[in-house]
Amino acid sequence: MTGALYPRNRIASVLLKSGLPDCYRIVPARYMAKPLGAVPADSRFCARNAGYTVLYASPDFATAFIETVVRDRFARRRERRVALREVTERAWVCVSTQPDTKLTLLDLCGDGCTRIGAPTDTVRARNHAAGRAFAKSIHASHPDIDGLVYPSRLTEGEVYAVFDRGMAGLEATGTGMLADQPDLPGVLERYGIDLVR
Repeated sequence: MTGALYPRNRIASVLLKSGLPDCYRIVPARYMAKPLGAVPADSRFCARNAGYTVLYASPDFATAFIETVVRDRFARRRERRVALREVTERAWVCVSTQPDTKLTLLDLCGDGCTRIGAPTDTVRARNHAAGRAFAKSIHASHPDIDGLVYPSRLTEGEVYAVFDRGMAGLEATGTGMLADQPDLPGVLERYGIDLVR
């Protein structure tokens, strides 16, 4: 698109046509009836007033948990505690693309940002302003791009950010309460997290 901040010839080298692997997302348990639902909310690649929504999911359960539940709360903290209700009031969802479906994704892993001239703060900063500005530009200028794949700044695991226009190609292949997720005890042990009442 002429005049786009990130023209097609610049981003073409980091575009993927791919299905999502089996990924995890963590949602409030009250939304289990609509496991692929997303609402306008402030996040790395979306703002409440952006005019679109984003669904986040990671192939790595630990990354989904840290990105959703823990965030930066343990920075410079001696104790590593999470309130039990933050687990018991949430659910996990396994998400993948529908059979024979591929999404067009912009790959920001590795040197992706540098290759297309995007600020590295797009994926690395604790403040989400750069990521929101980048996603808004991509969403508006490239209507065929369904989302982004990027490294979690907290775990380095891959995270998929699917724009609302790509969500029709997704399906939920499993759901359950977060407290019952089989990988949860290992994640809590790995990161030295205590659940407290």
